[in-house]
Amino acid sequence: MRNTFTNTPSWRPRALSPDKPRYLALVEALRRDIDEGRLSEGHRLPPHRELARNLGLSVGTVSRAYQEAEQRGLIAGRVGQGTFVRRAAWRNEQGAAQSFVDLALNVPAPGEESDILAGLFAELSHPSAIAPLLDYGPHAGAGDHRAAVASFMAHANAAIDPSRVFLCNGAQHALSLALSLIDNPSRAILVDTQTYSGIKAYAAAFHAELVPVEMDAEGMILEALDAASRRSPARVLYVMPTLHSPTARTMSRARREAIADIAAARDLWIVEDDVYGFFDPNPPITLAELLPSHSFYISSFSKCVAPGFRLGALAVPPTFVERANLMLHATSWFVSPVLCMAATRLIETGKLDALVAQRRRQASERYGVFRETFSDAALIDTPAFFGWLPLPADWSATSFATAARAAGILVTPPAASNVGPSEPDGVRLCLGIPPDLETLAAVLRTLHDLISRRPWNILSVA
Repeated sequence: MRNTFTNTPSWRPRALSPDKPRYLALVEALRRDIDEGRLSEGHRLPPHRELARNLGLSVGTVSRAYQEAEQRGLIAGRVGQGTFVRRAAWRNEQGAAQSFVDLALNVPAPGEESDILAGLFAELSHPSAIAPLLDYGPHAGAGDHRAAVASFMAHANAAIDPSRVFLCNGAQHALSLALSLIDNPSRAILVDTQTYSGIKAYAAAFHAELVPVEMDAEGMILEALDAASRRSPARVLYVMPTLHSPTARTMSRARREAIADIAAARDLWIVEDDVYGFFDPNPPITLAELLPSHSFYISSFSKCVAPGFRLGALAVPPTFVERANLMLHATSWFVSPVLCMAATRLIETGKLDALVAQRRRQASERYGVFRETFSDAALIDTPAFFGWLPLPADWSATSFATAARAAGILVTPPAASNVGPSEPDGVRLCLGIPPDLETLAAVLRTLHDLISRRPWNILSVA
């Protein structure tokens, strides 16, 4: 189809739903007007500032709405020309929703977890085994469960005192718990310019400010961290040194030591997210080991066992033990002892080690397919179930996500992780959901063909 972008009367939505965030209400109004024919393909939308002024909204709200609408495939931006309505390309000729191949959700590949857990829960189903797990338990978790999880968290490095380990409902709960424990009057948190989507969700829910710190091939840049900690009131640093999400970067020991030095000099509290540390059979030293008095250390079973196995762990500095116990009482009372016992049995029987070994093999195979398809992608020493794809200069991360969606493939949208003032120069591709290597290779070849074309030849022609 030829390019149908036209100059048409400026758009103004008829009404915005009062029950949703303003930016989502604006996206829904846009979608409704497209569905009802008030807006057609090629309709030029008003500039961000003009629409914000007309609706009494902030420019940031309109910008966020336009970004979300572009990710959904409703609109397309052209540098120097404006923003235009495009056909909802993810619908088939009958108007039914197209099924997608999901490379946006970071989950493990299918493995032996179902069989392992089925056998384990069969053991626990005997009345004499299950009865003790059905009563109230300690807020932090039973002592033997905490000891087992502490041994899992320690890996090959220094031991972690189980008395400092608190069992949580997944890593996100552990993250929220850690940030709630820290006295942080400014509500500002230092993060990478590309960061974990969960910390963005926390900031939105609790009205915290995320202060972006520039990155390089290893992660957070030392000079940028030092400068940001000087000019910002932030006293909390959230960081993922091993297999950073979304970029898959891992810091060297020298970088970790330097960050610990800056944190000590600037009196920063470190929240270290190590949910992917298990992928490395020889895990590097953690920031929590380098600066234990100022570090909160997070681990999880969801990435190595299964997403629904919602058990995380938080190791706190000794001075926070009492407050952490109180906070767990306030937020969840305690984590399910059944789940904690299941994790303990996985560790004690060696079945977790076997499952982790399988995850490493699967990740190596799938990352190998990713590297074969995209030879210019960054090579990482420790493969995981996701990779970072650099984009050619012609492509923005948002336009690539939109074009991929139009091709039936979901990739992680930049808005999910972006904190900096500009879009990232790449996108994350998650490799775990395709059922086999052949399917994964076919999907990645589609994206390779897509990226070899110029974006305006795709986004302006549907």
